[in-house]
Amino acid sequence: MRCLGILLTLMVGCGSYSHAQLTYNELRVDFDSSWTYKNLKLIPIRFKAQEKDSISILSPKQRLISFSEAMELHKIKVQEMQYELGADVNWLQVTNHSRQEIVIQAGEIVAGGKQDRMMAETKFIAPGTTDYIHVFCVEKRRWDDKPKTFSHYGMANSSVRKAMDITARQADVWKEIDKEFSAQKKKSETWSYKDLYKDANDADSGYLKYFLDKYNQCERNLSGFVFITGSGIMAVELFSSPDLLDITYENMLRSYIQTASEYGNLPTATNAVAKSLLDNVLMNAEKQKAYVNAHGQLHQQNQKVVHLVAYP
Repeated sequence: MRCLGILLTLMVGCGSYSHAQLTYNELRVDFDSSWTYKNLKLIPIRFKAQEKDSISILSPKQRLISFSEAMELHKIKVQEMQYELGADVNWLQVTNHSRQEIVIQAGEIVAGGKQDRMMAETKFIAPGTTDYIHVFCVEKRRWDDKPKTFSHYGMANSSVRKAMDITARQADVWKEIDKEFSAQKKKSETWSYKDLYKDANDADSGYLKYFLDKYNQCERNLSGFVFITGSGIMAVELFSSPDLLDITYENMLRSYIQTASEYGNLPTATNAVAKSLLDNVLMNAEKQKAYVNAHGQLHQQNQKVVHLVAYP
């Protein structure tokens, strides 16, 4: 998100901050300051604490960059993991060639390899290191003998991410993609997710402009949002610090815009409906862990939650 690059650099330069927990003790929900455009409504969730009260996870000496930027600038290499019987469909190897820390966001898609894949975890890749990322296939009828070069292909929509997060079953990810092919009356030789959309980064420009403008104009103490379309809650998605949200916001936003604009309706869900989900997620760390383990994902780094997504 290039329009936020200067702010991000300043924030990280002053010391990025991450909170030990993501509960009502650390967060407040701005029910009365929601953002709504057409089929999508966002309720902001903000940190109460100031930087001096926080716990740092990321190095303040290095600018954190996104996976998409790292791919574009050839700072990271993505490869199949090879075994005697061939490549492993469930894991990819990533090597950070840069001097910057790179964040890979759960739900990001890479096209190429032997099959297109979707990242199943949010993870930081330290400078000069190689790590391994759990992935799901989003192209069920291709397994090339000669893999193609991987390229970044944006973010999966929130419906496909939900299928991954809740069940962690490859069959359910494919089932959701098949459902969307049927809904859009499309066909594909390999049934790849990317064939559903000309570009997974494509999003209704009206939605995108509205929500980017709202974000750019607001106070930057945000952890995340409740996402609403129609009479239901899509999800609550949180990050452990404003600087992490800053770099992941546009990706996350496009994911929900794609689902709401394609399949959603005008938001009518009440604050009470949203609070019923939030009470399960934010009441305390123990209740949060139990609920999200069954209805979402907790992504951790150094034994601290850095990214949380929960569904009704």
